[in-house]
Amino acid sequence: MSMPSRRLFRLATVHSSRSLKRRPELVPGTDLMPSVLTNYGPAPPQNITPTRATAAGTSSATCTFEYGSAPIAMSRRYFARSSDPCDETPKDKAKTFVISIGYDSKLAQGVVDALSEGGLSGEALLATVRSMAGRWEVGEDEGMEALVASVKQNLARTEGKSMVKIWCIPPNAWSSGEGEEANIASETDEDRQVMMSRAFPVEALDGTSITDVAKFGEGEGASTLGEYIECACSGIMACSTCHVVIDPAWIDKVGNPGEDEQDMLDLAYSPRETSRLGCQVVITNDLEGMVIRLPKGANNLMDYVPFE
Repeated sequence: MSMPSRRLFRLATVHSSRSLKRRPELVPGTDLMPSVLTNYGPAPPQNITPTRATAAGTSSATCTFEYGSAPIAMSRRYFARSSDPCDETPKDKAKTFVISIGYDSKLAQGVVDALSEGGLSGEALLATVRSMAGRWEVGEDEGMEALVASVKQNLARTEGKSMVKIWCIPPNAWSSGEGEEANIASETDEDRQVMMSRAFPVEALDGTSITDVAKFGEGEGASTLGEYIECACSGIMACSTCHVVIDPAWIDKVGNPGEDEQDMLDLAYSPRETSRLGCQVVITNDLEGMVIRLPKGANNLMDYVPFE
């Protein structure tokens, strides 16, 4: 499979798997029809026997229809909630929704609390949460990402997490362009001294990713880093625009990328042996003094994927 094909396949996989979470919820006591069966094939199925949703467990619908000359039986299982949705308040639903789009329970509660403190409640709160998520399946955020980042920072401060300093070498201070990949191996101590003299410091709270620091961090260093790093996919690991190169002396502490991350790095601008995606590298106290190198460019294939 060619690299562009792998890229499109990866995006399609991300879009498909995340879209599954947006199915309408089953309401106990309503008739269930396997409508999915009517959406495909040359003719709609006949003799469909509907079932009814229950408050717990599963139910199914079975039908028999003619496809050519052979009768085909199909069934579909439906999963109902373990509790009556009527007992769930809009605030509970808002938290559940935030969790469903990939955030943990603590962050979800923080998001709901922040909006509640801002004066939102009831259905207005739930509607706001859904609106801020935007088209999250394809990385089109409408404010949720920034709110979550703010909640993360507040939680980190509340928990007494410390600030960690890292160093960033700008693109014009090292061999960061295409065709210069082999130059790192021939760097001398003098070369490194020159690079470090041009590096700028960035401070981040323990537990923050490099991308989050670039987008939402505080201070001059974070602001400068944000000029070099973007995140076109809103952190769902479906692009390579937050590509950074970990200094070889630090890669053992940072760790190597997983398979999915490597798929994106293969499409990055001038990838190196120690390349990582900024959204996947979490800055911790163990990485105090870490050095990263910033590439001269970025490949943003998200611009060429037709989501509509």
